[in-house]
Amino acid sequence: MATLILRDTYRAMMEEMESLDKKKRETSLKIREAASHGDLKENGEYHAAREEQSLIVYKKQLMQSHSPFQIIESGEIETDTVGFGNKVTIQEEGKDEPEDYYLLGPIEFDLDLYPLVVTYHSPFGQALVGKKVGEHFTLDIRGEETKFTITAIEKISI
Repeated sequence: MATLILRDTYRAMMEEMESLDKKKRETSLKIREAASHGDLKENGEYHAAREEQSLIVYKKQLMQSHSPFQIIESGEIETDTVGFGNKVTIQEEGKDEPEDYYLLGPIEFDLDLYPLVVTYHSPFGQALVGKKVGEHFTLDIRGEETKFTITAIEKISI
């Protein structure tokens, strides 16, 4: 099953992948330079560069693990009911102000492109999908039933 992703997020992800490739090459040079200084057991510079490279490789693998992708264009995003690509305003029972949530995928979450991203696979995201403005839903949060009301559905500004 393909992972849903906004067109702009896909572009941002590709830029991030290029940046990670560049950082990996730079880190490889740091590793070589540090290794040339001798004993690797007590070479902090070498170990720091290796750790940095491991984090770069991990981040790249994490993004690639979500492929294949299904790119969603702005024109495909609907606002009649909650779905992928929506900014959903939700009033939690007992709270004074509603909050905006962005129903997106794991890549948008990983890249931290939007505030309050809810992935469409999460229990919260699944509870939102298909709801209309004015509809209620409840979720068990830390053992307590919490009621929410959808107050607005908008297309995410891309």
